[in-house]
Amino acid sequence: MHKNLLNNTFFKVITYNSIVVFGRLITSFIVSKVSAIYLGPSGYAIVGNLKSILQGILGVTSTGFQSGVIRYVTENKTNKEELKIVVSSITFLSILISGIIGILIFFFSEQLSIYILKDVSFTDVFKWFALLLPFVSLSFLTVYIVNGLQRYKLYTVVVSLSNFLNALISFILIYYFDLKGALFASIIVPAFSFLFGFAFKEIRNIYSGVIKCYKQLSIAFVKSISAYLFMAVYSSLLISFSYLFIRNELIDGLSAYSAGLWEAMNKISSFYMIFFSSLFTLYLLPQLTLNKTVTGYYGIMKNYFKYLIPFMIAVFLGLYIFRIIVIKVFLTDEFKSIEQYFILQFIGDFIKIVAFSLAYQFHAKKMVSSYFISDAILYGTFYFFSTYFIEQFNLQGVFYAYIVSTLLYLSSVSYFVYFKRSNYLNSEI
Repeated sequence: MHKNLLNNTFFKVITYNSIVVFGRLITSFIVSKVSAIYLGPSGYAIVGNLKSILQGILGVTSTGFQSGVIRYVTENKTNKEELKIVVSSITFLSILISGIIGILIFFFSEQLSIYILKDVSFTDVFKWFALLLPFVSLSFLTVYIVNGLQRYKLYTVVVSLSNFLNALISFILIYYFDLKGALFASIIVPAFSFLFGFAFKEIRNIYSGVIKCYKQLSIAFVKSISAYLFMAVYSSLLISFSYLFIRNELIDGLSAYSAGLWEAMNKISSFYMIFFSSLFTLYLLPQLTLNKTVTGYYGIMKNYFKYLIPFMIAVFLGLYIFRIIVIKVFLTDEFKSIEQYFILQFIGDFIKIVAFSLAYQFHAKKMVSSYFISDAILYGTFYFFSTYFIEQFNLQGVFYAYIVSTLLYLSSVSYFVYFKRSNYLNSEI
């Protein structure tokens, strides 16, 4: 029985995913703590600006391909010839897009440095990012390909190696070069992770096949992946630019210190969001994808929320009670004033997790228009209300805007899921 349990695919996924999530949490903790000590709230804000723009760019060059790559690699993993064509097509598409965007970033590096990093002396950060962008993009694609091949052990090792490099390189660069080191760490780590991946024979085999099949690129595959790509890129750009604009509103309207406090609160939020994001993709999405009936959908969501909501309440209550300790452990006393914003962040995150859970029906059934409209409502209203509430309530206004935007998002998602259900689900049991 014990042997059967170990051989069970679901158990393996749970085990390896737990290792990956734990590794990410440890890495995030180390980077967050080091950044808090050496950079302070103002440095936190500037690094947050760079990460926002990186998120948007990588959404176009690599991370936007995630769902499509995993799906098509999984479907063709037993057909070696077709698999080579799929991997080759997505690799060359990513390199092509990265090259075009990299050229633009290089030539506009000075303007980007002034607007995003608030200092022309950081121009070389964008120039190096432009040069390394193809390698950074391929580091993410490598992880998605390995995931699609269902090489769970290799996936865990590759991601864990990346986490280790992130913690090590970030610590060294921040310790010796302060803010500039933190900025360079954000672009160097994924590039190094891609190169270190070639230490594994399976990854070397993947890319040796890519080189051999460069003449067999599939336009049909590129078209078939476009729906996933547009959804992910759209969402990625909305997130990155809305957060960038809001952070700049705080820097220009209040101070870099205030923007850093908000960024620190987002960092704490990201720690537990890692777990909920994994729960969405690991548990909820497969069930919603397989389900075909309205009754089945309600059954899945009822059972899901029965366990999720009490768990969320317990997590948020515990974090709120021990918020002073959380700030001291993950940040420093310089960030102590964010304790007053914990309850507002938790309210917004609670609503957002519930809404995201419902919105995974969009992914499961390819409800593209519903996805586009609801995401526009979430991030558009977040920015709109932030600009207004910052003037009225200072930093606290961003958290009020977050709650309002998540409520509007939940309302729009609920509307689309309920009134569009007959388009994607059968009414019979």
